[in-house]
Amino acid sequence: MFDVCRVYWIVVWVALIPVSVDGDDALKKEQIDKWSAYYLKQAKSYELRLTDPGDETLTLVPTPVLRWQNPLRSTTHGECFVWTRDGRALAIASIFSYPVDNNQRRVAHAFNSFALAPLVAEYNQQPFWNAPPVSNEEWQMVPNSPTVASSPARRLSQMRSLARQFTAELGGSDGEEKRMLRLMTAPLYRYSSHDDAEMDGALFAFVMGTDPEVILLLESRNTDSGRKWFFLAGRHSYTTLVLQHQDREVWRYTRGERSPRYLSQHGIDLQPAVLE
Repeated sequence: MFDVCRVYWIVVWVALIPVSVDGDDALKKEQIDKWSAYYLKQAKSYELRLTDPGDETLTLVPTPVLRWQNPLRSTTHGECFVWTRDGRALAIASIFSYPVDNNQRRVAHAFNSFALAPLVAEYNQQPFWNAPPVSNEEWQMVPNSPTVASSPARRLSQMRSLARQFTAELGGSDGEEKRMLRLMTAPLYRYSSHDDAEMDGALFAFVMGTDPEVILLLESRNTDSGRKWFFLAGRHSYTTLVLQHQDREVWRYTRGERSPRYLSQHGIDLQPAVLE
């Protein structure tokens, strides 16, 4: 049975965090709280299920694993939520908004699936998304992976060290400027198993501002030579994305390609720029 070992809730709407609660700053804090409540309500409107074998509902982690802002994209901001089975992260979503005309913000939802079985999502009890399972071919062993450590603290240290071996960039297609992404060295979400002391995993993010563009899942998996660290990459952006491990390309998404384990749906809702 998996249990959540540690959830990192990173409050990173830096430009919006008030330094006091007087005057305009109080309004900013009030708006942060209102948008946070709105995003959580949106996340709770989903039911995610595995359909094989049986029909098993996933559990929503009740707090966002990341609050983010991207001032380079029209003051876009949002929150990331994780759904789990026995604590293991099987899906992550960004629920976010960005400004449009008439002092309004358009709401969008972007999902990634890391499930080993087919996953379906319903939004307000209506069909929303069907994601195929992760194939075995998509998992890659981290090059020169060490044997998985025996203690939770050492496994976390291993994962953070391995994550730093990766780099990511976006753009480079359709005339887009290439931009290096920043790794958030603290995992968004980490899980482990008390039944199997060597089973562990964590979600990391490569970000623009604090907006996640590439999701990196590290997980310990069995091999003929013992447990090793494997990785799985997920796009979390509309543009071209490249992941490298120590300067060698290991994963790529090219803008316009079909990506069935990712869904980004805009126009979910339209809200006033300032929530009442």
